[in-house]
Amino acid sequence: MKNTNIGIANLIISNKLKDSYFNDKLIEESKKVAFDFFDVVKSSPILQLEFKVFNNIENKHIDSDIIATRYIDNNIKLFEVFTIDEINAERAKLNAFVNENSIPEDNDKVLLYSAIDNLIKESLNDNENIDVDNIHESFTLVLNHIKEPKKKTLVETAEVKHIDEDVIEIAVNKFNEKYESLNEDDRNLLKILIKSTDKEKEALLETYKTESLTILEGITKESAKDAIATSIQKIKEMMYKKDSVEDNIIRLHELKKELL
Repeated sequence: MKNTNIGIANLIISNKLKDSYFNDKLIEESKKVAFDFFDVVKSSPILQLEFKVFNNIENKHIDSDIIATRYIDNNIKLFEVFTIDEINAERAKLNAFVNENSIPEDNDKVLLYSAIDNLIKESLNDNENIDVDNIHESFTLVLNHIKEPKKKTLVETAEVKHIDEDVIEIAVNKFNEKYESLNEDDRNLLKILIKSTDKEKEALLETYKTESLTILEGITKESAKDAIATSIQKIKEMMYKKDSVEDNIIRLHELKKELL
């Protein structure tokens, strides 16, 4: 099996943690896998550097092409002290946590991680082996990602600046603390959001808008009419936007619970 990069490996571990939250039998097993994964990363300066660089690029937002380009170059140059063989040897340690069937297909994160990986490898290739087209396509993808404003993720995790033995435990505890009071409907909604495509989220938003409007428009109390009219208008004005669709669906879900 081809050695994978730290970004894809970390995505697979994160997905296992998310999925296990909805299956109590798997949570302890997934936690152990996550701890073992970070133990491997902590013991490798190369994997630690990869973790830092992938995290830097994924979460950075810079509007300026010039500054963003410099930021990408500065991160990729950090690998100049290593060889491709040294990097591959360390990445081989991640194979225990990854199989080809577990890598999400048509996933924006996977495309980003693969592009960063390409830039690292091409920066270390001999001149005669450099693929200029690969560099251009990968750099363009990474540059566009950095220029795009970032959204808050549905599941909050600790900001990772240094990898230490408590990092995954902090993430798991934050996840459990945030969602410990959820009922079955809440959990089902989160499960749907985690697994849904953008198109499915857009359709789900419209469904929640329709259901919420039906409930609000059926309320007849005179004293509440102004507040209801305002809420109805706000819901009608809700449009699908990739960076806010999850928050809007959850707000409508909570509204429906309060009204029913």
